[in-house]
Amino acid sequence: RSDGMGTSFGYPWIALPVCIACCSGGVYNIVYAFGFGYGLSMTANGVLAYLNFDQTRFKTSDAIIARLGHIGGYVAYGVRLFIFLYQRHVALSFSRKAAEMQTRSDTAPLGSKIGISVVVGSLIAAYQFGVFYHVKSSKKPNIITWIGMGLWVLGLTIETIADYEKMAAKAAHPDSFVSTGLYSFCRHPNYFGEILYHLGMFLNGLPACSTWKEVVLSSLTPAAMTW
Repeated sequence: RSDGMGTSFGYPWIALPVCIACCSGGVYNIVYAFGFGYGLSMTANGVLAYLNFDQTRFKTSDAIIARLGHIGGYVAYGVRLFIFLYQRHVALSFSRKAAEMQTRSDTAPLGSKIGISVVVGSLIAAYQFGVFYHVKSSKKPNIITWIGMGLWVLGLTIETIADYEKMAAKAAHPDSFVSTGLYSFCRHPNYFGEILYHLGMFLNGLPACSTWKEVVLSSLTPAAMTW
């Protein structure tokens, strides 16, 4: 059952079928794989990491806090994204666009929708590597750990504020350019916030990596999502 590092058999590879299942809504609507599936998959990544995190291995509270913070970053992002997308999906101002996306999805080949769902689920499952190496490592956190945590918290905060500002602006003026709030300082503050989030999540776990292979695997999905 255990590999001696507090992790259960099948972890982190169990994240692959779990995340693909979370993105399976893309078979009905392709956008669901990128949206709701993304949120569910990130939440699942955090839950899986938490279930396989043996806190008794660590003697200092900062090591535990650093890892719990990293795990929390997955859950916070996933839950936040899912709730926001649901609120936007049921908003009257989004109904026309939602109908258009559903129509486009209905005309797409089933094989394409299955393929997209599998690819997206696999990509988000690979996000598990960063926190997996973090929870299994015995290394102490350093300044990079805390900078990373601060960056993802800041990025998630900016993205959340920007998303709701845009949704409110579109509800009032559906066809108008959004130029208030954070959008008065930056054209795409939501994307800027997401970039900070992914960079922060990578840095949060980076000091725990022991080899270049671990660094590369931990960076794959954050780099892909930023690009």
